[in-house]
Amino acid sequence: MSSINQVANSITIYGGLPIFICGTLGNLLNIRLLWRTRHNPCAFLFLVTSFINCIVLFYGLFTRILSTGFYLDWSASNRIWCKTRTSFSQASFYISFTCTCLASIDRFLVSCRQEKYRKLSRLSIAIWAVILSIIFWLALSIPYLVYLELLPNSSTGVISCSLVRNDAFSNYQKYFSFPVYYGLLPSTILTITGFLTYRNTNKLQIGRQRQVVQKQLTSMMLLQIPIILFSTLSYVIFTEYSTFTATMVKSANQGDVELMIRNIVSITCYIAFACPFFVFFASSKSFRQEAKILFLCRKPAILQRNQIQPYSTSALRKIRSISTRINQMPSYYTTRVNNIKPITINEK
Repeated sequence: MSSINQVANSITIYGGLPIFICGTLGNLLNIRLLWRTRHNPCAFLFLVTSFINCIVLFYGLFTRILSTGFYLDWSASNRIWCKTRTSFSQASFYISFTCTCLASIDRFLVSCRQEKYRKLSRLSIAIWAVILSIIFWLALSIPYLVYLELLPNSSTGVISCSLVRNDAFSNYQKYFSFPVYYGLLPSTILTITGFLTYRNTNKLQIGRQRQVVQKQLTSMMLLQIPIILFSTLSYVIFTEYSTFTATMVKSANQGDVELMIRNIVSITCYIAFACPFFVFFASSKSFRQEAKILFLCRKPAILQRNQIQPYSTSALRKIRSISTRINQMPSYYTTRVNNIKPITINEK
């Protein structure tokens, strides 16, 4: 084995394993921490994205580490695994990006001043959008189940999982499916919605409007966008470069350099699927507090010491009706009522 192949394998192992381990644990923690807020449309989309990211990291990154780093390529010996691995990994890639784009669109709708746009941010719409996207991408991955087979290499004779020769599907995959669905479409949606959300958020100056925007979920989404763009676009650009220059005669040094770059961008593209937990942890104070409670195995304190007990909605209505009656009372009754102090919870 040449030294360049050893370096490439080392990059795959020592760069891929930390991303896989940290990303899988982070996405599982996201599922645990976001489960309580799953009725919020954006939090629900983050929850689904974290679940799909676990599938992406297993089908895509973990199997790549085994095949490239440890030479354990199950797809070269098992026909069913050959077909399902590629089809499910492709579908999970696109489903994850779709859910992220839907979350970005939801943040834009919530940040709008017009009420008709804010009303579109509903849990029912988010659920149906996720269901339809899953059906769409799974249906679009069916050709991989048909055209993938265990075929011997024409030059080396080694059996590998390859596409049956089909020029139409091959051209569709190289020049349209991968660059558009993986690169151009999600990048455009995330860039436009992220910019519009940031602009709308800066325009909201009133405190009540800032609460409507749900600043923490918005910051969680906005910080995630540049990481996704960086990790995916580099992979798409280099893959398309390799496709267009496949017929060119290249020197040995150029081939070695491209092999190194291919391994690096193939590993870094999974950062987009491994980073959500760390982005949420860095951008949201409440998320950090809940993570701290989970890590330390503590129960969340509902009421702190000497904290005034909050009123419920029904209690507030009663208070308003009482205050209306108080305004109609004589002055000496009003003085006595105003001397009433709120009930506090003692330290014991």
